[in-house]
Amino acid sequence: MVKQVQKDFFYEMAAKFSEIFEGDTIPKATEKAHLQNRPGKDAKVTITDQRFIKSNIKTIGEEQYGGNRTEKDKGSRSQKTKGSG
Repeated sequence: MVKQVQKDFFYEMAAKFSEIFEGDTIPKATEKAHLQNRPGKDAKVTITDQRFIKSNIKTIGEEQYGGNRTEKDKGSRSQKTKGSG
């Protein structure tokens, strides 16, 4: 059976979105642009800056939560200590 791992990359990025708005007049096109809260699906994006934060590698599939751990090592069990309720 093939074993798999997944690597996740975390980056912080700054981006510039550019979008063209059309109207019968300049004020109408400007109003459309003013009322737009988010970039549309046709907007072009340019990444202006990026910074690597971290990456994680984790096992995926069957062995993610079992693997070769022994019964004794399968997790913590709470133990009653002196003085606890």
